[in-house]
Amino acid sequence: MFRCPHCEKSGIQAFRKAILSPGLLATCQSCKQTSSIRYTGWLTAMLPGTALMIGALFTESETMEWALNIGGIALVIALPLFFAPLHKAD
Repeated sequence: MFRCPHCEKSGIQAFRKAILSPGLLATCQSCKQTSSIRYTGWLTAMLPGTALMIGALFTESETMEWALNIGGIALVIALPLFFAPLHKAD
């Protein structure tokens, strides 16, 4: 669970934070307030994984294509989960 920016308690589930985007809100289980991430944090977290998946389109090796796609998906999930801070929804 991740800390809610409203009540400072652990109330946001990890799965919910992993799929969070600026237009998709997460509701705290403790205080029922909504939180989101900002566009800059979301975009910064999405760029490395997206770059790997785009790079996979231009490789000749099927093994390298799979490796880049799997690495890209892992980054698209992990970076927002651990590095994009939650903010109070506007």
